[in-house]
Amino acid sequence: MAGPTCPVERDPPDPQCADKPIQTNIWISRKITPQQVMATIQSDANGAFQISLPPGDYVIQAGPSGVPLPRCGDTSATVGASGYTVVAISCDTGIR
Repeated sequence: MAGPTCPVERDPPDPQCADKPIQTNIWISRKITPQQVMATIQSDANGAFQISLPPGDYVIQAGPSGVPLPRCGDTSATVGASGYTVVAISCDTGIR
C-alpha cells in the first residue's frame, strides 16, 4: 500500500486520499541472511502477490527498480507449516 496519496491530510479523512495498492517488485530473503535474496516476484495491480516458501522467518523488501519513491519499509513475516501468511507492506510516496 502506498501513501500518503494527497498533499494535505483532512479531518475527517477524505476516502479519496486513502493509501492505495501498487504494483511493485518484491524481494524475499530469510531473516537470518537478509542480504541474500532467495525469491523475487512482482505484485499485481491490486498490490497482491503469492509465493510458496518453506516454513520460517523472512524479510520482505519491496519497491520499484531505479526510482527513489515510493520507499517501502522492510517487512517481517513468519511462514507456518500450512496455509499462506498475509503480509501488509507500507510504502511512502514522499507526498507531504
